[in-house]
Amino acid sequence: MLESRAMTRRRAAARVLVFGDINVDVVARVRKLPRPGEDCLSARLELHGGGVAANTAVALARWGLDAELLGCIGDDGFGEHVTGWLRRERVNVSRVRKTARHMTGLMYITVTPDGQRTIFGSRGANTQAPRPLVRAGTAAVHLVGYSFLAAATAKAARHLLAEARRRRARVSLDVGLTPAQQIRETILQVVPKVDILFVGFDEAKALTRQTSVAACFDALAKLSPAETVMKLGKDGCAFRAGRAARRVPGFRVAAVDTTGAGDAFDAAYLRARLAGWPQEEACLVANAAGAVAASALAAGESMPRPNAVLRLLRSSGLGSEWDTARRRIAARLQKELQ
Repeated sequence: MLESRAMTRRRAAARVLVFGDINVDVVARVRKLPRPGEDCLSARLELHGGGVAANTAVALARWGLDAELLGCIGDDGFGEHVTGWLRRERVNVSRVRKTARHMTGLMYITVTPDGQRTIFGSRGANTQAPRPLVRAGTAAVHLVGYSFLAAATAKAARHLLAEARRRRARVSLDVGLTPAQQIRETILQVVPKVDILFVGFDEAKALTRQTSVAACFDALAKLSPAETVMKLGKDGCAFRAGRAARRVPGFRVAAVDTTGAGDAFDAAYLRARLAGWPQEEACLVANAAGAVAASALAAGESMPRPNAVLRLLRSSGLGSEWDTARRRIAARLQKELQ
């Protein structure tokens, strides 16, 4: 494979610790969501590994980084299933805690023909905290807003943040819509302490009480100097350049399942920034990674590989000022993967 030799060389140099949810996903394709009281049958159910932290760790490992996952699973068959998948993906799961008190996080995900997903489930063992230790040599620590929903994991996340600061590791946070809505004040307290902030537009609106991309960026900039990236789904993303928000176009693909697209985005962006890429180029390759993830069913196993991202970068003209950057990134990525 294109990525094998170069990615293996980088594996020893860039360790990223990811803390957060590890789930199994039961995925069902349906024609439409039912009204209350209706039945909703799928032709088949599929069992996949998932969870925002597990997905991101797998995506990072596929980019060639040394991904270390911190989280909790149940002492059950679902836990064995998901850790087996993670080991096959070369994610370090040595610090994933197993508990008999809760079952492994389980999500039931319905996917409609337009690729949109609706999720039901329980976080289960994800509300329990493993030992929050940042090892020497860790380049970055990636946190998710869901970890701040439960007292035990919130305490662990704050400890990891402090440890990362002590070791001068970069800290990123992906907010998530439920945390933005349910624990707004908690998230707002964490935002000033991170280096990179990933936030969706709806999440940004919930946090800032603003209604436009520009106003959300202005409000977040007053809270924190963090490098903020706003994910806009099929429309790409935006980042702050000076005092203005700059939009980066998305890649048009046939959406099959948007589950995990944001996790793929985060991993590609982190990989690019850790490699020294400019922010606008990191945004563009992250948009491509998110698009590739959205074009396949299920999250975890469909995390994009670098060669798939490269194919999309090569084949999808943006028809704008960004096309020159797209070609430049494709050439650089091709060289890095040789």
